[in-house]
Amino acid sequence: MKTRYFTLLLGILCAKLFAQAPEKITFKDTQNHYLKMVPKGKPEGILIILPGGGETGESVMNQVNLDDLALEKNLIVLFPTWEDSDFGFHIEQKFLDRIVKDTVEKHKVSKDKISMGGLSGGGMLAFTYAERALRDNNTYFVPNSIFALDVPLDYENIYYRMQRDIERNYSDVATNEAKYFTEEMVAAIGTPDKNREQYIKESMFSYREKDGGNAKYLLNTPMLIYTEPGILWQIENRGRDIYDLNCVDITAMINLLRLKGHKNADLVITNDRGIRPNGMRHPHSWSIMDSQECLNWILKHMKA
Repeated sequence: MKTRYFTLLLGILCAKLFAQAPEKITFKDTQNHYLKMVPKGKPEGILIILPGGGETGESVMNQVNLDDLALEKNLIVLFPTWEDSDFGFHIEQKFLDRIVKDTVEKHKVSKDKISMGGLSGGGMLAFTYAERALRDNNTYFVPNSIFALDVPLDYENIYYRMQRDIERNYSDVATNEAKYFTEEMVAAIGTPDKNREQYIKESMFSYREKDGGNAKYLLNTPMLIYTEPGILWQIENRGRDIYDLNCVDITAMINLLRLKGHKNADLVITNDRGIRPNGMRHPHSWSIMDSQECLNWILKHMKA
């Protein structure tokens, strides 16, 4: 498994050496920046690849070849990086509005041909942005499609999962992450027993709501989610069981949307693909995505 992954990673790194260097763009009034890659041919759409928590666009670019494949198909690729952010993704939303507006106006690309997605927090932002675009009509564009890797979706379930991690105190990584995220969550929206309506408002999906909460706004938005449960790895390394994993809410949301008639809610469940750049086995990783498969899916819906 590791040999196959390192062969793939070596191929990605070699491709980057011969690929065009991305343009790094910053604004004077923010610490945030983004990388832009423009194809040699006439741009036919935009692909936004969103980093997970603690990542940068630069680090993500070295873990995937989705950008290289997209350039070959004449898509402009954007890799945003946030130094400034907030719990509700409002800062991130405004920054996305700004960089996409600049790109659309400069390169004359249709706003109807924009796909976005990312790992973990990047996936959360993709879903949140799409839901606000359709619910509130206050975004610069409406994504043509969204994709995500092992994305957390339901803040109410996340809150109680974090409490279990803290109580178990099995893994320093899991416990510290739970304490940090719980503190951030409670400061922003309180606790679900007292502020459940706020949790429903902010969540990408609400399992206990019959209509799925904000997920109901995505019935006509093509979505693709990759998830790798890695149950034995989670038990051994984090002291977690399946009730503690993102795959629970991911499968529940996909199932609900399909039952409600969604024709393009796609799910890929992987096994033993998750490897971090340092060689560590970890199911919550960019490596669970098949870049060619993902791009083919994006292009199919962009041309629809």
